[in-house]
Amino acid sequence: MADDASRDGTRYGNPDIHELLESIYGDPGPAFADALDTLERTGMPKIQVSPTDGRILKLLMHLASAKKVVEFGTLSGYSALWLLAGMGPEGRLWTLELEQAHAAAAGGVFQRAGVADQVTQLTGDGREFLDSLAEQGPFDAVFVDADKEGYETYARWALDNLRPGGLVLADNAYLFGLLADDDQEHAAARASVIETHRLLAEHCIAACIPTPDGLAVGVRT
Repeated sequence: MADDASRDGTRYGNPDIHELLESIYGDPGPAFADALDTLERTGMPKIQVSPTDGRILKLLMHLASAKKVVEFGTLSGYSALWLLAGMGPEGRLWTLELEQAHAAAAGGVFQRAGVADQVTQLTGDGREFLDSLAEQGPFDAVFVDADKEGYETYARWALDNLRPGGLVLADNAYLFGLLADDDQEHAAARASVIETHRLLAEHCIAACIPTPDGLAVGVRT
């Protein structure tokens, strides 16, 4: 249930609650710590998903019985590890990363985690790989967490290349609190993310999970 405060936007999560829940749900393991340490050591931007978001990804992969998944935005491989954890040892992940240094660091994370043989890394502008990647489909899930101006393109591709019942997931679905603003600086990103929401609403059974950053989830019909 909700009360008037939560309906008006109040969120009851706080650091103490998050710390308590992390202690209950447990440490995901050394591979995840390695991915975070790699991010810190290499100076990557700290824009990885939270542990709670990661557990949601793992849960959704398990619920969808996902075995073939595409990820747009690798960073240090932290979210990829959560996706793989939900898929199990038979899962296969194609993960795309623009920055060569980030991709190389993530490759080390995958090697040390013992999952490198489950991962195909594609480095460069994700749009350049869409046609060749489609040949590997249909896919069970697509996770979008890359450049926000590209969200619409990636979402349309996902809808074309998912099996019926497959999942399309878009992180940062609130666009860092800017989704309903009207400033021109972020106009392209805002238009792309809004259109992504509209695509999911039109073509999927969909909702935006109110995580701190917003996670749009659609089941392809």
